[in-house]
Amino acid sequence: MRIFLFFILLLFWGCSTLEVTKEVIKVTNTVTNKVKETISKEEETQSVVEEIIEEKEIEEEIEIIEEKQELEKNIIENQQKLADINFIGKTENIIYELLGEAQLSRIDGSVHTLRYDSDKCRLFLFFNQETNNKRVEYFELRNAKAELLNSKQALEGCYNELNLLN
Repeated sequence: MRIFLFFILLLFWGCSTLEVTKEVIKVTNTVTNKVKETISKEEETQSVVEEIIEEKEIEEEIEIIEEKQELEKNIIENQQKLADINFIGKTENIIYELLGEAQLSRIDGSVHTLRYDSDKCRLFLFFNQETNNKRVEYFELRNAKAELLNSKQALEGCYNELNLLN
């Protein structure tokens, strides 16, 4: 009888342990799923935050570039007003007679560029490659550090170096 009672208790205890184990497994699975969802949401949130930061940085860089382009545009307009020698409208032949062979001649799409170098400055002349009689449509003078020259004195110094003023 004792053995029978012992087996009944053992069976009862074993069944309750099995039920507890099942419940523990359910809870563990639920907690695991919730943790995975939370981690996934945090990763998504981090990704969105990184995208927003990246977009803001890009917008700031675009703004800086636009400001620099506007500044350069103003300098070039001023440079062309101050220029003793205006190259706009001059043909390629006249440029070669005046300056000789360029240190750099480059065709990029429809733009033909000639660059003349001196120790302290660079003269860039731009032509439309698609026209029959190429004429200078744009020019600019820069120093050796590729910065636009923006004073009358700097322009005259560059002209002297390029032997344009006699």
